[in-house]
Amino acid sequence: MKQLVLIFSLITLINCVKMEDSSSFKDEYQREICDKYSLYANTMDVEGSMSLYAENAIVNGNGRAPVQGAEQIRKDFIEWYSSSESINHSAKVIAAHVSGNKAFAYGKWKVDRTSKSGQRTTREGHWSTHNVKVDGSWKMTIDHTNNLRADNN
Repeated sequence: MKQLVLIFSLITLINCVKMEDSSSFKDEYQREICDKYSLYANTMDVEGSMSLYAENAIVNGNGRAPVQGAEQIRKDFIEWYSSSESINHSAKVIAAHVSGNKAFAYGKWKVDRTSKSGQRTTREGHWSTHNVKVDGSWKMTIDHTNNLRADNN
């Protein structure tokens, strides 16, 4: 009986440690990727946005064909930012998991945007990313997003 109690206690302790690590990484991911992504989108900072991606990253979102590689991703950011009068982007991590120098995270996003022509849109959805640590910083290798509603406004 003592052994059973001891084993149960150890399992509980191990699970608590894992949950704390996951929660700690979730907070780190919020700061290091989500908050920075929003800052760079809101200030329309192409170089800042690019700093969040690995060189060979893939962006797949909103029913569009996947965009692969830093130069193509850069072109998409330039197009988005140059056609925008203002962007108000926010993102929130729902869960994040790390294993060594690789990580997976997912969450929710929202964008209120005014185009240069004055058209205002609000879109929101979910995102998921695969990430690797490069020179001490997390970089997205796969960035997938989807809209909660049809993309017709």
